[in-house]
Amino acid sequence: MTTDVPEDARVARVWAQILEWLAEYTPPSYAALRPGASDDELTELEVALGVRVPEELKALWRLSAGEDGVNGSGLMLGDWALMPLDAVAEVHRRQMEVEKEFSGEDGPAFWESWWIPFCSSGPADTVLGLFLDGRTGEVRRWTRYGDRDREYTSLAAYLELMAVNLEAPLTAAGPEKPGMLDGALVWGPPDGEDGDQWVRHLGQAPPRHPAKTLGAIREALPHDERDAFDERRDAVDLTDPGAVAAFLDHWWGRAVEVQEQLEDDIASALRGNVMAQPGRDLAPEHEAALPSALRHRPPSFDDIRAALRHESVRARFRQDLLNAIPPHFPALLLRWWDIARLMADPRGDRAVRAVVGGRRAARKAR
Repeated sequence: MTTDVPEDARVARVWAQILEWLAEYTPPSYAALRPGASDDELTELEVALGVRVPEELKALWRLSAGEDGVNGSGLMLGDWALMPLDAVAEVHRRQMEVEKEFSGEDGPAFWESWWIPFCSSGPADTVLGLFLDGRTGEVRRWTRYGDRDREYTSLAAYLELMAVNLEAPLTAAGPEKPGMLDGALVWGPPDGEDGDQWVRHLGQAPPRHPAKTLGAIREALPHDERDAFDERRDAVDLTDPGAVAAFLDHWWGRAVEVQEQLEDDIASALRGNVMAQPGRDLAPEHEAALPSALRHRPPSFDDIRAALRHESVRARFRQDLLNAIPPHFPALLLRWWDIARLMADPRGDRAVRAVVGGRRAARKAR
């Protein structure tokens, strides 16, 4: 990820997002985090290390100065544990002693003073882990055997990948996926006995309607209505609870109306009797009738299955495929490719899940 934002600001921003996720989905892991370090504590650490700590690490430690872990496991991406500051100092001291012992030998250094450890294999296991190279900004892995492999381009990149995997768990790259074990975050699936209790985190559907807050309501409104929203918001007397409640009720109702209209439009597009041969363009009359976002060349069923983002939606797709009569395959393919494409957009994603889940049909039946 390329950005002009300073590294310490990137780290603070993404770690704050991770903290919100932990507090909502895995309270035991959130509770296991230690409070942030003060500037005096960071200064004491620098004295103990004998080297200046990079600003991006300070930004992380100011928010969370390590973790105690849950059931012997840490919460960091890769199944690492965020090291407390006393463990940081101890590992650095120990590694520097080994470096002094072998400093006269040829070959690469065993440890450099500017290598600052910050993650270990467990809260009480510091034989291997991750360190930040204070000169290059890279995150590398250390082992007792002298391995110093580069893992990530920067601390911010490591944390941003962790945040993405938490917020979009079904698209998480690599063998380790976010999961739950006794309510705590564990990257896995883990080996051994814990594997039977580990439950993969599949993500949570956003609420069907926006939250009744100013920011959520504004985000749900069409762009051409946001100026009017801003003007009326600024004119509200915030000391008058009745006026504030009336303002929220009015604009929340408008946001709900917009969202339901979006669901209706997509439901109409997906339920149309559109026939097409896989891999070919739609007929001109069907192409003209579809919204521009739904115009495409249909791929294979395997492509569609891979593109669907939510396991519950994939299950519905598999069931539809099993129930379909072969002459209807082209229409089925077109319908599900529309769904897969729309799910790439957050608002379309919400609407598609409403359509696929039959929520609107159930409500009308009542």
